[in-house]
Amino acid sequence: MRPHLLSIGILVFKLGAQQLNAQDFEVAKIQSAYYPSQRVEESAIDGTIGFIEWGAHIALPQVLPKSRGTILVHKLSYAQLKVMTQAQVQQVDVESEQYYHTALYDFGVVQRWDTNWTSVVHLVPTLASDFAAPLGGDDLLFQMSALVVHTPGKVSYGAGLAYTTRLGRQQFIPLGYVRYQNRLIELDILLPNSVSVMLTAPESRFSYGLKGGVNGGVFNNTSEIPTLNTAIDEVGYSRVLLGPAVVYKPTPSLRLTARLGAVVGRRLELIDTNDAIVDRTPMASAYIGLGLAYVLQRNRLETSLEN
Repeated sequence: MRPHLLSIGILVFKLGAQQLNAQDFEVAKIQSAYYPSQRVEESAIDGTIGFIEWGAHIALPQVLPKSRGTILVHKLSYAQLKVMTQAQVQQVDVESEQYYHTALYDFGVVQRWDTNWTSVVHLVPTLASDFAAPLGGDDLLFQMSALVVHTPGKVSYGAGLAYTTRLGRQQFIPLGYVRYQNRLIELDILLPNSVSVMLTAPESRFSYGLKGGVNGGVFNNTSEIPTLNTAIDEVGYSRVLLGPAVVYKPTPSLRLTARLGAVVGRRLELIDTNDAIVDRTPMASAYIGLGLAYVLQRNRLETSLEN
């Protein structure tokens, strides 16, 4: 018994941390986002903070021989966060750039139980650090998620639980999922991770809509931060994005995405050696993001999995 395409749809939506696309499987992707420097909301700090994110991944599906609707996904991912800070330290202007890295292996198991029920489990060992010193146990953390989805008709819905650093702290969070699609509209909601509403005209290479999402991470810090007078052990980062998006398909296998909107709820928490939190929360601002993905189209993916 080969897995139904429903399994592929559930699998693909969970693969992307920021991009949801149940029509196509993103085999490879590179993306970046720029957040202009803004003043820090803490009155005791006279300075600004800006961010640049970029990342890439490669992912491959694998059907277990003689399995009953079981698909494995192997995904390697890398992301970098650049923090640009300008502040006054003892009445002297100081500028610094800190780099934080995430390298992970995402092992996914998609199980189709029958025509209406599918489960998705992800186990994600992760390296998250400034990589300024030899790697150790403090650089390694573990994330995971489990989701059950019911598809009685055109609407899919489900719920689950994740142990994640997405909110800037390692914690358990509940997951909620809703998906609906017809010839003109595609709605994907995976709360609290992301929301996507995209419109596509028939035979058009463009899709237009609204995308939003929450993302972040926790990083081990071993380097000195010039704008602080205390040693920092750990850094927590999170942000919420919302704004219009345009997707262009120059070829059947390429997807170019452009996003522009507002970033709110940004938080940068620096935890020192005494477990005290130094808050560096910048004000809300605009952002711009770009992404390029190579996808395996739905019909090609289904054919390859049936062979």
